[in-house]
Amino acid sequence: MNEIKKVEFKDELILTTGQLAVFYGVSPQRIKQNFANNKNKFVEGTHYFELSGEELKQFKSQVENIDLPINKFASHLILWTKRGASRHSKMLGTDQAWDMYDELEENYFSVTNQRPLSLPEQISLVAKGYSTLEKDVKEIKQLMGLPGNLAYKFTQERNKKIVTILGGKDTNAYGDKNLRQRTYSSLFKSFKEVFMQDRYNDTSIEKFKDAIEFTKNWYPPFELQQEIIKANSQISMNV
Repeated sequence: MNEIKKVEFKDELILTTGQLAVFYGVSPQRIKQNFANNKNKFVEGTHYFELSGEELKQFKSQVENIDLPINKFASHLILWTKRGASRHSKMLGTDQAWDMYDELEENYFSVTNQRPLSLPEQISLVAKGYSTLEKDVKEIKQLMGLPGNLAYKFTQERNKKIVTILGGKDTNAYGDKNLRQRTYSSLFKSFKEVFMQDRYNDTSIEKFKDAIEFTKNWYPPFELQQEIIKANSQISMNV
């Protein structure tokens, strides 16, 4: 992903509809259509911000020196948060949307452009103001979601497992986008049931090793395994 300037609104990193469309490989109209057809699934202030009037004028002034795809004559503007971008990727359901959301999560929606703090550094920083260090560090590990470096390691492990389950990147099963996506979804469904989290990255630091071990030992349900075997047993013929 090319480096893009991070833009905030109300202390949230945001993206425009035009940016989402480019990243996800669809038209801006498709993003707008998804929103219009599923507006009850989006919460203003959580998934998006809708700007108009003086608020929009101030935002345009704030980003006038940044190359953002904004119509300067627009009377209103929708800005998408990390959770809004995630919801759109799920609704689109394409490989590009899923892959690009992972990229956005790791490279754009990260907390800072600076060098990521190591886990000991994060714990030390948070713990400075506490008198009972041992107790509070334990609590931090129990409550804090995965920091960027651990989230990246988990994503790598998850992707490696899916490739292995599908028999490798050169197989029919891996080349079948629908089958590949259903395998990702099946893994996430199992993960969600075991760890009771709506997102991989919300897994606590304390459960990181368990999450890695779970992923390494996971296998899809019997019916999905049979589909993968059947797809890989088919011989591709060039006519």
